[in-house]
Amino acid sequence: MNLLPILPLILPFFPSTTAAPVTTPFNLVTFSPNTAHDNLYLSTQSTGPLNSNPVFRDPANAATFSLANTTVHYEAPNKAPWALALVNGDVVQGNVEVSVSPSAASAVSTGFEIAEDGRLGVDSSRWGGWLVCPGQGTSLLELFYQDTTAGSVVPNGCDQVQLNAVFKSS
Repeated sequence: MNLLPILPLILPFFPSTTAAPVTTPFNLVTFSPNTAHDNLYLSTQSTGPLNSNPVFRDPANAATFSLANTTVHYEAPNKAPWALALVNGDVVQGNVEVSVSPSAASAVSTGFEIAEDGRLGVDSSRWGGWLVCPGQGTSLLELFYQDTTAGSVVPNGCDQVQLNAVFKSS
């Protein structure tokens, strides 16, 4: 008996499995010719129950991230679904947030990619690179991005850096 003609009709009744994307945890670490901004580990500083600022701390306090479907997820200690997002604005020194619920209207939380050399980039017309700048309301250095829609000059006190994914061993 040839079942090929009815195969499309009976397949939905059989369970199927699909492979889930495998994400390897990583830290985000700066690379810069300026030694004061080189080898800094990205962490978070809470600004409220659903948001944090991306700040730089020592390796022992580095945040762990993963990449899935072009979104950088922060592996929060409380297991909440936090994501890295570029906040749309009108200044060259664009804010970056780590948020449970980035607003699609004011932030871009997709389009992130890790190049073969480990460099983290963003597929966005606004994104012109990563910036390390003095923190806003904190003594820690903070991560920002260069918003090309607002200009191309790096703001005073900031330094353009490369942000690299350093994969953690299991």
